Amino acid sequence: MTANRMLALVFVAASIVFLTVMVPALDEQQASMGGGFYSVGPSALPTFAGVMVLLFGAMMLFTDRPLPEEVGKFQAGIGLGLLQIALFGAYAFGLPLIGFMPASILFLAAVFLMYRAQNWIVAGILTLGMPILVDVLLRKVFLVPLPGASLF
Repeated sequence: MTANRMLALVFVAASIVFLTVMVPALDEQQASMGGGFYSVGPSALPTFAGVMVLLFGAMMLFTDRPLPEEVGKFQAGIGLGLLQIALFGAYAFGLPLIGFMPASILFLAAVFLMYRAQNWIVAGILTLGMPILVDVLLRKVFLVPLPGASLF
């Protein structure tokens, strides 16, 4: 069994525990506290996140591909992982400062640059389109308030 498949098994198991134990506890906690403002319930977004991790873990489990030999140490090693962690930190720090849309667009642009996207047209469409889609879906459909810009 490869390391990718072992990691996928951990993700699948963790998401199953998350979905069966931790997410139902959110609804119980909300009920015991006596309500609140949630249009779809407090467990809607955690359930969505848990299902996505479960699906991606299952995909990793069944579609394991080895890395090509020509991939350098930085691309497949700890350097890229640390850079990704720094990028997540910058995104989390930037959300309350510049707002959801600009922070998300900058984050996706940095990810596509970091991983050297094959098709820059598709990368550009995703960089601009995904934050708009997520913003409309969360803000308009689920009524989830997203961070606004405090500097502007």
